[in-house]
Order: sequence, then structure tokens, then C-alpha cells
Amino acid sequence: MLLLPLIWGLSPRHLLPLLGAGPTLFLNLLADHQPQKDLTHQYALPMLPFFLVAIMAALATERGWLRRPRWIVLWATVAWLALAKYGYFGSLYLSQWDTVGAMAGAIAQVQTQGGVLTTSQMAPHLTHRPLVTLAEPGSENLDLSPYEHVLLNTQHPGWASSAETVQALVERLYREPSWQRTYEQGGVLLFQNLPGGATP
Repeated sequence: MLLLPLIWGLSPRHLLPLLGAGPTLFLNLLADHQPQKDLTHQYALPMLPFFLVAIMAALATERGWLRRPRWIVLWATVAWLALAKYGYFGSLYLSQWDTVGAMAGAIAQVQTQGGVLTTSQMAPHLTHRPLVTLAEPGSENLDLSPYEHVLLNTQHPGWASSAETVQALVERLYREPSWQRTYEQGGVLLFQNLPGGATP
């Protein structure tokens, strides 16, 4: 599955760049974590530059199976239709569209480098800080002192979470006097750890 979309541009004389993809492929094959063994997730992505360099080298010397742009585009389209999870756009991705603006507004409010407890769909936007934890089941009992912000989406709890977990966290944060709600829109809530703070 990794080779099929790109095999049109590979040439036996220009496979040396693929050695760089070896460590990632080896780790993915050894992993127990099943998402590392498929192309649906991001774990195979570090191999892509090495494949592209091998294809560019083959095309530069007019090697490779396909050389005409229209055939390359046709092959890429067929490969995408065969392997892409385009059904996710209507089911998985667009299902959270109603809170995208609210999530962006809340993320923009988190400007410090303190720890953040949040849901899976917002965590990637906050990873440039030392501590980011997912609000998974069990996190409602976490020690919240290492965190400066808790950012939750009550409408869409996110991967590996649940509405019950998020709701329990929200109720706990409202009870804790040091946590202040600083943002609320469309079911997206941002709390900040402000000693002595009170919920507005």
C-alpha cells in the first residue's frame, strides 16, 4: 500500500534515497500500536520525502514507468480514490464543524506556556508548550495544579474521551475557587488557574 501510489515514478537505478525511509518503516513494523501499521494515520508520513527524492531522481533521468503529466495525475487520482478515507470528511471531520470557530477563539486565548489539559481535537494546536494532557476518562480526578489552562469541548469530547468525562471536569472546575472560566462559546469552555479567582 505504501509503494502502490508512487511505484509509477520509481526506478531500480534511483532507489538509494529510500534507505532514509528504512528506520521509520522498521519502527512502524515493530510497533504494537496498530495505527502505526496503516496509512490512515500520520506515522508513515516521515517516509514520504525519501520517496519523492527517489521519484525526482528517476524523472530527471527520464526513468520511471510513467513520465507524462496527465498519466501521473490519473495514477495519483486513482490511487487516492482507492486508498483515501474521503468518507471521513462527511462523517468524522465535518461533524465538529459547528464548534470550529469557538475552538479557534478559545485556542487564541491560551497565550502562555503553562500546562494545558484539553481534548484531542485542540491538543495539536497547543503542543508548543512543555505539558499538554488529553482529557481522557480518569482525568477528572487528576491533580490540576500543574496546569494553567483547561480547554474543553462539551459538544464534541474528542477521541478517547467521553461526554461524561468532560462534564465531570467542567463541574469540578466550577467548584474549584482557583479556576476561573475565561471563555465560553458554543459548548467550548476555557478555564484558567488564577489563585483566588472566581467564575465570572
